[in-house]
Amino acid sequence: MTPFHRKTEPDHTGDHTWRLPIFLAMAALWLGILWSPSPSWAGTLFAKQDDVKVTADKAPTSTVVAILKLGDAVTVLSEEGRLAKVKTASGKTGWVFKFRLSEERPSSGSGLGLSGLTGRKTIAARESRAGGSIRGLKESTEQYAKEKQIKQEHRDAVDRMEAFSLPPDEFLEFKKAGHLGEFSGGAQ
Repeated sequence: MTPFHRKTEPDHTGDHTWRLPIFLAMAALWLGILWSPSPSWAGTLFAKQDDVKVTADKAPTSTVVAILKLGDAVTVLSEEGRLAKVKTASGKTGWVFKFRLSEERPSSGSGLGLSGLTGRKTIAARESRAGGSIRGLKESTEQYAKEKQIKQEHRDAVDRMEAFSLPPDEFLEFKKAGHLGEFSGGAQ
């Protein structure tokens, strides 16, 4: 055979032990890609509202190390269940419930619903309805109550419920006592 001719038949006598390590490396790479955390992991997220607490430990009653305002950016260091370990712009690290964070920076008009529009931190129940008084439904509901002969004492009770408002600190205590929101089920 001349140097310019190549053997065209496959060589079945060679050593193929190099194939297994390459196969294992490729399999490990694919598994790593498939089971990698969500795109927000080790990324930047933003506080969905004012007064988002960053706690030292995973428990919601843990010491508060920072309080985020609407739109404040944090770097996600890791995620565990419903929680994200974050680093604030000031360099403090702690835990935040993931549902309090957003992948997009919220606008100043969003976050707390009507309180984002009014600038107040308490919302009366009558304001939290789906814009009923804004759309003029109050008169139609009064007309309905009259047509259905709903007693005045019951209409007054609804008016009292609509006038009820709750400051954020009392709402937080309510959630703690009832194991609601971030206080339901611990850190899982």
